[in-house]
Amino acid sequence: MNKGIIKESLIYDELGLSPIWVTHPKKVEVKNDKLPTKKNIFNLKKIELDNLNVLFIAQISNSSDTIELELFKKISVYLDTLSNKLSQPESIKIAQEAELASEIQLCEHLIFLEQGLDKVIKKENLTIPYISSVSLKEMVENPEKKRKLWQDIKELIKSLKQ
Repeated sequence: MNKGIIKESLIYDELGLSPIWVTHPKKVEVKNDKLPTKKNIFNLKKIELDNLNVLFIAQISNSSDTIELELFKKISVYLDTLSNKLSQPESIKIAQEAELASEIQLCEHLIFLEQGLDKVIKKENLTIPYISSVSLKEMVENPEKKRKLWQDIKELIKSLKQ
């Protein structure tokens, strides 16, 4: 899907009841080369916007919570439509806290899908711009929170174009 085809009004209509990342049928595979055993499990999705790498980080503390993981997969499908690399979208990566530093170094922007996640990653050590958005758990519990994530993504895109 071409990112120019998606109109803002369509996104808002979709977000009102059923966001585009819920209705998109594309299947997303999760890399599970190394399944983490620690409590802090992070799901990472990297996309390219305006030739800058943007990393989305979501923490799923309970690995048996498949609803949050499924939501992140659907959000990932939506993010692939925004990415400059539509032909070869990157899959979701599972990482432990120790691996995050190397992943973050490869990116120019971060979006944390949880308000307190920037404390786990120690925001004072970050030298790149980041946004703290709503968590997957909050979006599962209250679908209206998905609107906040869309606004954050829209603000990021707007700031990159300036």
